[in-house]
Amino acid sequence: MVAPSDIEYKKTKLIKQGKKRIAEKFENLAKWISDKYEVNVLDIQEEFMKHNGKVEIAVHLETHQEVMEFKNGNDRWSDFDITKQNEIAEKYIQNGKLLKIPASGIWGKLVKRNPEVNEIFVSYSAFEPIARDEVNELIPDSKIEKLYKDLKLPEIWTISRSQGSATLFVFKDEQKDKIKNSTEFKLIEEKYFDLLKEYDEFNYWKRKNFGIEIDSKQNFDDNYKSNWYYYYK
Repeated sequence: MVAPSDIEYKKTKLIKQGKKRIAEKFENLAKWISDKYEVNVLDIQEEFMKHNGKVEIAVHLETHQEVMEFKNGNDRWSDFDITKQNEIAEKYIQNGKLLKIPASGIWGKLVKRNPEVNEIFVSYSAFEPIARDEVNELIPDSKIEKLYKDLKLPEIWTISRSQGSATLFVFKDEQKDKIKNSTEFKLIEEKYFDLLKEYDEFNYWKRKNFGIEIDSKQNFDDNYKSNWYYYYK
């Protein structure tokens, strides 16, 4: 899961809300992973991947820090720890009720069989970052517009948001430092954070981790062809 619109995210959110339970077949596996690696498993889902003939076991954890526990390094792009993947794959097989994979049987007839450890790919994702993105998306445009228009600062063009970020745009490059060092900008940050907390169901947003970026319409027009797609690409 990578976005609030993903089906996997919506299902995991229902579990986090207590409105749905993890599939019974994965309850023991989820508890085992949580206990062994000291993480919080919210959900587990399985899928057969046609492109490589493997079964994917998607482990949905709560935080990004927990996902990093299953990486080889401290970089988010590091490979997953193969030892831990195999440990989880072995436990998945031990639990039974496996998602079977297609195989050729007698006379070429297609049959299905249980996967081996090397035919299982364990992936991990974090719920919290996506939930924070969703909170930011839930704020009505009208509330954000009112936030900066009430201050009546002629230098401000707009506030734009994408995923979990927010950027205040002034008109000219030379106006950025003036606004960034102003008391009005600090007030905008505080009020924006207050808006986030109105929709922060799981209390994931913390003031110390939030800040608004500053850019200019001049940069947006000159370097991104006045196009939000290019800007956030």
